[in-house]
Amino acid sequence: MKRVVRNTIVYAACVLVLLLFLAPILWVLVISFKLRRDIFTWPPSVIDFTPTLSNYANVLSGSGKFATFIGNSLIVAVISTSIALAIGTLGAFGLSGRRRPKSVAWSYWMLSFRMMPPVALVIPYYLLFQQTGLLGHLGAIALTHSVFSVAIVLWMNKSFFDEIPPEIEEAAVLDGASQWQVFRLVVLPIAKGALAASAIFAFITSWNEFLFAVILAKSNTYTIPVAISTFVGEVYVSWGELAAATILAIIPALLVAFLGQRYLLIGLAPGSVK
Repeated sequence: MKRVVRNTIVYAACVLVLLLFLAPILWVLVISFKLRRDIFTWPPSVIDFTPTLSNYANVLSGSGKFATFIGNSLIVAVISTSIALAIGTLGAFGLSGRRRPKSVAWSYWMLSFRMMPPVALVIPYYLLFQQTGLLGHLGAIALTHSVFSVAIVLWMNKSFFDEIPPEIEEAAVLDGASQWQVFRLVVLPIAKGALAASAIFAFITSWNEFLFAVILAKSNTYTIPVAISTFVGEVYVSWGELAAATILAIIPALLVAFLGQRYLLIGLAPGSVK
């Protein structure tokens, strides 16, 4: 009986915390299905209104560009995540403890890029891309996003590489494998969980980034966060369209996290040694 009571309290607390975090998202979801007159009804209603899809229709077909903005965000997020994974995993492998015993200072130096306030780099990036002719290109935005993602990808994967039993790599070396083959054929398959976690983090970081996107982008290369901000005017806010655009922007990030869980389990469940 004590176990039942304890489990009930634990699950009730988990549900309460979940509702606390999901309440803002659920409220935005409700607003996205309301007409403007229903949004400003007092007291506000959650279920006592006539649902409508007009907000979603206005977002997707009003200017005809929102789908393009979603594509821009996908391109930028995929490119920046790929760059961060390529550089971060190689750096993590090179800085892992067995290959570089005194790599703590290097690791913290790389992590300092993540601690740097992004606003400090806006003007240098703007001038750099303006002089190189890349200002307003999706590639420029992706490069800036990857700089901040590389540090956390390196840090996460280095911690995982440090935990891989040295006997695995030593056995590969005894079989004639080079360091590149050890990394590509031995370490990477073992590190699926760490790679998936760092890829999800890098993707969501790029997907949600606003500052560099709004400064470096042009009207045709806006990403999702910048496109959402356009629904907020100086004297008028399109609350229904704003809520609908926010829900549409959340869906891809949720799908990436949901699909990534499978690879997290594949990488972590079997263990390093069989």
